[in-house]
Amino acid sequence: VVIVGSDSGEIFGLGLDGKRKWSYRTKRAVTSSPCVDLAEGMCYIGSGDNFVYALDASSGYSSWRFRTQGPVISTPAVQDDLLYFGSADGWMYAINAQTAREKWKFQTEKPIISSPLIHDGGVYFGGTDEYFYCIDAASGKERWKFKANGPITSTACIANDVILFGSLDK
Repeated sequence: VVIVGSDSGEIFGLGLDGKRKWSYRTKRAVTSSPCVDLAEGMCYIGSGDNFVYALDASSGYSSWRFRTQGPVISTPAVQDDLLYFGSADGWMYAINAQTAREKWKFQTEKPIISSPLIHDGGVYFGGTDEYFYCIDAASGKERWKFKANGPITSTACIANDVILFGSLDK
């Protein structure tokens, strides 16, 4: 199944032949990319309606939705039964991927639209407040942050234990 969101707010599950297998409608545009947990068969995706949705990847059936106070543009990341994602409300969230129960949240000064990267017990992400953060994945406590010279909207990459990210430096 290929899963995509749309500006109309619909999420589509398409077969490899391009035919629609299922669809699910949210109330606003879906610009987040899906995060699919292959072991659980679940798709996690954010929407401009301030929710993150957990959908069965094969049927589109909704298991739960989690509300934030802003659009979710960030693509979720899942590891060890926790789902991590940022919101335009300025918070990075960690919730239980099965129950949607919040484990912790970490506040920044401005919207988070970059997607988190999980590596070596840390959650790495950039904020539009011009900081790049490393948060402890288990506790939500800040390990460190780095000040860039512009908003960070891209997702980081780690290669040979070197963190790479772009920012909109002035």
